[in-house]
Amino acid sequence: MDIAIGLPNTLHINGQDVVEWARRAEARGFSSLATIDRIVYPSYDSLTALAAAAGATSRIRLFPDILLTPVYPPVWLAKATASLDALSGGRLTLGLGVGNRPDDFAAMERPVERRGKLMDETLDLLHRAWAGESVTGDEHPVGPEPAAGNRVRVLIGGSSDAAVRRTVAYGRVGPRAGRAPTGSGR
Repeated sequence: MDIAIGLPNTLHINGQDVVEWARRAEARGFSSLATIDRIVYPSYDSLTALAAAAGATSRIRLFPDILLTPVYPPVWLAKATASLDALSGGRLTLGLGVGNRPDDFAAMERPVERRGKLMDETLDLLHRAWAGESVTGDEHPVGPEPAAGNRVRVLIGGSSDAAVRRTVAYGRVGPRAGRAPTGSGR
């Protein structure tokens, strides 16, 4: 049985204590460390906290639960997640969702009313970038190869029809993986 535990990135806790928490969770046999993602909240950034945990551990999986995908610049997100996956030896499972808190979107200067469309665009860009395709219009990829070579494991959060469509489109393995069917919605 796999049992995950939350990494206390949203608590008022010393950064070294977060790292020690990760070490202790791994030593006690937990399968994964999960974070809660928020922008407008006095918390540690999910990907940064997981990177620190990755450096302090060797086997425990890393899981941002659930990263507010549309608030992040897509090219940066592709590079950061490929980097974390590669540096951790493929221990990242990227939990992604659209989010719905207007303050997080406002802080990042992203339109909350376009979150579904931004999510679709970001998912497409992530998968193309991880596959080594140019996403910036020049000949160079934006990041390192993920540990598996061309993708990071993705878990899509949500219960809407659009979330199900995204899960089917981006959860597939094979030659068509990473290409979303057309459609709209959150």
